[in-house]
Amino acid sequence: MLRNWRDLERTEELSPRQERWLRRAWWLYWSMLALSVGLVVLRVVEGDPPLQILFSALVVAVWIFNLYALRKRLRGHEAASAARQEG
Repeated sequence: MLRNWRDLERTEELSPRQERWLRRAWWLYWSMLALSVGLVVLRVVEGDPPLQILFSALVVAVWIFNLYALRKRLRGHEAASAARQEG
């Protein structure tokens, strides 16, 4: 029986394909965070208006949040997988 995606998210049951994509997303998110930080530094060095610097800093904050959420999901999946293998 197919279950709702929210049920899958709660139980952290992921297919191997989904897990691979999450791991790829992890590296993509880190890359985007690095590029966003570089953009903030570039804007500060070039003396851009504070509003543009603030917007770029907001983009950095969004990528940090995305990384945190993805890491939490991956760790939950790893814990659920380990528990399933043990018992």
